Amino acid sequence: MVIFSMILSKESNQGGETGWKKGLYEPQIYPDNYIPPTFLQDLRKNVNLQYYTLKEAIIHSGALTQEINCIIIFIQVFNLLQSDDKSSSYTCVYIGIITLLLYTTLILSSKSDDVIGELKTGIILIFSGFAVSPILKTLTETISTDTIYAMVTLMMIIHLIFFDYGVKVAIVSPSLSLNSAIFAGVCLASRLASSYQAFALLTFATDIFVLFTICRSKLRDIIPVWVNYFITCLLTFISLILLLKLSSPIFSIIYIILLIFVNLILPYNFWSLQSYKENIYGPWDEAVIKKDDLDN
Repeated sequence: MVIFSMILSKESNQGGETGWKKGLYEPQIYPDNYIPPTFLQDLRKNVNLQYYTLKEAIIHSGALTQEINCIIIFIQVFNLLQSDDKSSSYTCVYIGIITLLLYTTLILSSKSDDVIGELKTGIILIFSGFAVSPILKTLTETISTDTIYAMVTLMMIIHLIFFDYGVKVAIVSPSLSLNSAIFAGVCLASRLASSYQAFALLTFATDIFVLFTICRSKLRDIIPVWVNYFITCLLTFISLILLLKLSSPIFSIIYIILLIFVNLILPYNFWSLQSYKENIYGPWDEAVIKKDDLDN
């Protein structure tokens, strides 16, 4: 019997893949590390790989441009609040108008059941922000101004990196992005002269980093592409005007170079490097359980 089983084993090995099955616990005469000749027949490359045109890459870069513009506008509003009392008073009025417009847009774009909830949230935020403004103003007063500006720069970079641009990737963290932007606003509020100015700056931080973001997210799939592109151009125009008015011309030149890099050079590099994409799939991939398999 032993000799007979040895002969059968030898014939099976000579037959190559005869009798081999892909099974984890099924006993077979082949070793555990056996690789059949048909192993690479199931190899697939670039399955469901999406390629973007240069036009699409340029249009989608507008989301990053919008957020950079929001940061520039926020910093320049801080500079306006730091200037003379007349400009500061006008700025506070403009912030109130912007808050009203954004809340109106948010309510109009929300479902009818959420309108009352949005109004309650807005009222609570306004009164609570006004109440804690004196405390927030003195929160970082003991820290030097240079350190504050360095912290604000770092927080805004974190805000840009982890912001939700509408792409589902692991690095996206809306909570971290929002908290870093609000913390930057609190840091800058401590450098203003009065608690009213600090309240106005924190209100504007809520406007531009919370309300404006929610409105863009809700309207992203509703408005046409050209409207979103118009918003990008409008924010860029406002940023450049504020930079020319409140900062030196060198900052405006640097900002224009940054916009060219973000909106033209980076999309072109992304588009040109797509030909090097290569994803492989095969029998070595982890099993994915689908809903139909569970139902069966």
